[in-house]
Amino acid sequence: MCKSVGLPIITLVVALIAVAGAPNIGLAQQPGFSGPGRYRIEIVATGHVVDLKMDDKKTVQQWSSSGARNQQWDVEDTGDGYFYLKSVENGLSLDFAESRVRDGVGLITAERSGKDNQKWRIADNGRGEFTIISKSGKSLESPAGKRDEGVKLQVWGPHGLENQRFRLVRIGDLEAKVRPRDGAPAPNPGANNTGFVGKGRYQIQIVASSAYLDLRLEDRETLQQWSLGGRNQWWDIEDAGQGYVYIRSVENGRVLEAGGSRDGSGVFARDFSGRDHQKWRIVDLGGGQSLIVSGQGKALDLPNGAPDNGTKLQLWSEHRRDNQRFRFNRVEQAETYIGGRTRGGRDAEPARGNVNQPEPYSPGRMRWRGRVDAEILLEVRGAAVTEKNVAGKSYNNGRFTFSAPMPARELELRIEKKKVRGSVEIVEKPSYSNNYTAVLRIRDPQKDAADYEVEVIW
Repeated sequence: MCKSVGLPIITLVVALIAVAGAPNIGLAQQPGFSGPGRYRIEIVATGHVVDLKMDDKKTVQQWSSSGARNQQWDVEDTGDGYFYLKSVENGLSLDFAESRVRDGVGLITAERSGKDNQKWRIADNGRGEFTIISKSGKSLESPAGKRDEGVKLQVWGPHGLENQRFRLVRIGDLEAKVRPRDGAPAPNPGANNTGFVGKGRYQIQIVASSAYLDLRLEDRETLQQWSLGGRNQWWDIEDAGQGYVYIRSVENGRVLEAGGSRDGSGVFARDFSGRDHQKWRIVDLGGGQSLIVSGQGKALDLPNGAPDNGTKLQLWSEHRRDNQRFRFNRVEQAETYIGGRTRGGRDAEPARGNVNQPEPYSPGRMRWRGRVDAEILLEVRGAAVTEKNVAGKSYNNGRFTFSAPMPARELELRIEKKKVRGSVEIVEKPSYSNNYTAVLRIRDPQKDAADYEVEVIW
């Protein structure tokens, strides 16, 4: 009888000693505030996060965590014991919606003024939870009892209940505020290991093999892995709503699509349809690694972690081992590659083209006419316009004229709506980092398509 219980007791003691002597691997991934940096801010009472409303890019609300840039906040030291909370999405600071200080005032983002309503103290409440209190004395909170997505955040007198308590999850350091000198090459995208920071252009690296998600050039459809290459390894991550994204190939403009809902189903680049099998969730696993899950619930997977170039990616039930983990390496759009890629040259990094230098300002305008079903993006660069269909039927029938090419420099733009049924907005201004490209979003709210005509003036 003693023998039958002695072995388990010894085994347990050995296991406890081993655990006690092992490093605390999970500690770095726990919520906590560690000074200036980039954070996701979770609301204890609701489980949602502090979110910048994308419809107006101003209102601050609560929403389910998606990992997007409008849910990321740069905490910056003010120098007097307080912090600014700057939205990564629009670069503006958390502020009161009114100048006066009273309970129930909503939260917005605004240009930095240095006033007390923009300065915040982050106070430790223990258990990894914090209160966020303005220098003017009011505490950030989610209105009590309201758990729905889209509820606007507000300020109230501090009371420390759960709707005023937050978990701060560090997701990175503050970005350097120095850009490359004009004419200097953009960073090597393979070395720009940002992790996933919301919509943008990425190379996606598989942790298990260190190879990259690659669009097979022979059929321009199959998703495979290959060592570092060119534009067929560039992917534009675009918002699909409700925490999902589309993953669009820069090479041919198609989006990744789940080939089925069973283990072992393939993944392909197909024409845009907007259906669930083209939607993906990007799940932060910590340490700069992410899981990519289809709208049908299966995880993107490298079969058995195979190291060989040309191995096709598949879908599999989620287990989170290295063959289902990915690194997102941000690609600066100012960097372009010359020429195509051949099988013989796959292992070499292609030559880089010249980065555009700012041109002198000259005024001008671009007029675009076309038919829109649900939502499209217009990318304007130089004297060219590229249409990208986001939702609804693709017409790709737009016509455009320029009074003069748009100069390659940072510009302030203005829209004149000539014939518009829905909304037209500028979602990206020309800048060094996007190769001086302006991006417009046109959304049509009704079921049938409509003709649009707009002008962009600089």
